[in-house]
Amino acid sequence: MKSSVVILLAAMLPSFAAAQPPIIAGIEKAGAEKVAGAVLMSELACAACHASTQTVFAAKTAPDLSMIGSRAHPAHLQRFIASPSNVKPGTTMPDVLAHLPEKDRNDAAEALMHFLATLGKQAPSALPTAEAIERGKKLYHSVGCVACHSPEKPLPGSVPHGPLAEKYTLASLTAFLQDPLSARPGGRMPDCQLENGEAADIASYLLRDQKTPFTPFQVDAALASRGQKLFVEHRCNACHATGAKTLTPPIIALNKLRAEEGCLSAKKGAWPHYPLSEGQRTALRSALADEAKSFSPAEVAQITLTRLNCITCHVRGEIGGVSTERSDYFSGRDETLGEQTRIPPALTGVGAKLKEKWLREVLVNGASARPYIHTRMPKFGAAQTEHLAALFKQLDLPHSAAFTRVGDDKKPREIGRELAGVKGFNCIACHTFRGRSASPIRALDLTTMAERVEENWFHNFLAHPQKFVPLTVMPGFWPDGKSLLPAILGGNPGMQRDALWQYLAQGPEAREPAGLILEPLVVKVQNEAVIVRRAFPGIGKRGIGIGYPGGINLAFDAELMRLATLWSGDFIEASSLWRGQGSGQARILGKPVVEFPPGPAFAVLATADATWPVLDMTTERSPFSFKGYSLDAQQRPTLKYALPGVEVTDFFMERRDDSGSLYLQRTLTFSSPSPAGFHLRVASGTMIEAQGANTFAVGTNLVIKMSAQAVLRDAGDAKELLLPVRGDLKLEYHLKPASTEGKGRKP
Repeated sequence: MKSSVVILLAAMLPSFAAAQPPIIAGIEKAGAEKVAGAVLMSELACAACHASTQTVFAAKTAPDLSMIGSRAHPAHLQRFIASPSNVKPGTTMPDVLAHLPEKDRNDAAEALMHFLATLGKQAPSALPTAEAIERGKKLYHSVGCVACHSPEKPLPGSVPHGPLAEKYTLASLTAFLQDPLSARPGGRMPDCQLENGEAADIASYLLRDQKTPFTPFQVDAALASRGQKLFVEHRCNACHATGAKTLTPPIIALNKLRAEEGCLSAKKGAWPHYPLSEGQRTALRSALADEAKSFSPAEVAQITLTRLNCITCHVRGEIGGVSTERSDYFSGRDETLGEQTRIPPALTGVGAKLKEKWLREVLVNGASARPYIHTRMPKFGAAQTEHLAALFKQLDLPHSAAFTRVGDDKKPREIGRELAGVKGFNCIACHTFRGRSASPIRALDLTTMAERVEENWFHNFLAHPQKFVPLTVMPGFWPDGKSLLPAILGGNPGMQRDALWQYLAQGPEAREPAGLILEPLVVKVQNEAVIVRRAFPGIGKRGIGIGYPGGINLAFDAELMRLATLWSGDFIEASSLWRGQGSGQARILGKPVVEFPPGPAFAVLATADATWPVLDMTTERSPFSFKGYSLDAQQRPTLKYALPGVEVTDFFMERRDDSGSLYLQRTLTFSSPSPAGFHLRVASGTMIEAQGANTFAVGTNLVIKMSAQAVLRDAGDAKELLLPVRGDLKLEYHLKPASTEGKGRKP
């Protein structure tokens, strides 16, 4: 026999046969039925009308309606009031008019709508632009909206949006997203700390189906007056504020309710009607039985985490965590940090880990020390979360730590500085220091460590990183209890950790560790070609940079077999390639820098005007295969790769023209006859002009000469230069000196 909590969870899935039961996001992860029942009791605001001595049953604060006329369109309000769960399936708003005959219900909804329309001035109506919709789509799917709401692909258990396009104007939804707590102080829609432009873009995406602006609405004073009376008569003011002080006479207390009557029944009467599932009714009846029972601090914490849906992002003990269905929407800026660069940190043991002041900053104000995670820590408001900091400190007792305090006579701060630097444990290889970084990796800032973290936790974590944070890529510096730096403080692990702590405890006042500011690593080309196989601008990890004697260089994309970049002068600066675990990309030093079109360099076109194909490398595998290269006496590589049905060798060599100017000569040989319609895309851009037989100027800094006749064609707003492949090919790339006019222009 299924437990009532299982029935309850099943009831959260969408149902189209009847009105959908209220959706409480995260309740499927609540665990014990006692916790789930308390969450339901709070989310359905039972204690807004019924007196209760149980603090965990406190009703969530309903939306503040004092400015609702400036937020929501009156026509939507009337529909929603008349039938909440039909207009917004899954809403926690009860139907207070369910017991009325249809005509009386519609009349009451109309009057209430006119009253609410007087509360605030209507916002101007404008339609979203296509550009803003696209930007908003990316933000919506990255900053954390889809942790609670459905992405484009609907996911069960998500908080419903309802028909936003009929409710909001672009201006009113933007204002709401920027400061949701002013309208919804209950914190269930938290403040994701959006800038105005970000809020406008997300609002544009959410209102993408809005095709016509709203027309101004005229309030009927008589109907508004009647609606104001109905607002009190139907006890709407028990949950919602309107800016006016009204009394809501108390009704029967929760501990005196009959579980088979009123709101908990399926009957419709002079009480709020919820389309509850049987599982939800069972959980609520169970909660009523617990009304006089005490809830442990752990249960109170779990109820709060469930009510605010914290457990959709964070795991605490055996509860919560990012679901498989939503995992792909959590992303970060640095894959070298592993899963911790995208998955929000665990709350397990967080009270023993973080100082109470910092905990409050995180919980109340959405403070974050992890700028590399795209998902933002939202603000829920002090009333909803302030008590959690004390609860965590009470529940998560600190672990004892074994360390030896280093006396001032040994200058522990100087030793700690040495340990943090490049000649010590090299902490700055991954961590920032006062926001500055010695490498592309930007892990937690060292200068805020002591402000946030308890000292005992710091010692235990450094001693056994993976034990405390399983996802961390933090290395262990004392394997088997032995230091990697035995000459410092006698190799004593506890003393070395203490020296680091005393150094970091200075916070931003600490002196910079050695190696934070590093000399550039310039790769120079002299008498032989130099090859660097790493990431280059516009290319992923499969880039091949080649510097040729004399000062002409290229970057080749070994994924799509294309020439990606040409430039004159110095080769590259490689700090980000060879420091910080090699996560960065080469920095091109010379100029002019000419970039070639992304996408495959070779394609078979069915017709002369066929669009050049695009490969989505996130979902498709490249049809090409790189086979390596061989070197000549001057270390110049002959690149080898396979295209469908043909193998290719591709050789670049520096040459000088009659005036002594350097250029690159390219020779392409093909192992077999090419199929009909086989082309090489030589260049694309807005400025391509013929300059003679098989010679073209591309932009302002490049001239290309070819051994065969090319095709110059229109491609949308740009042009494409295509070379039919009917045998071996030779091309010459002549770079002109950089000019102010052509700076940064792509061919």
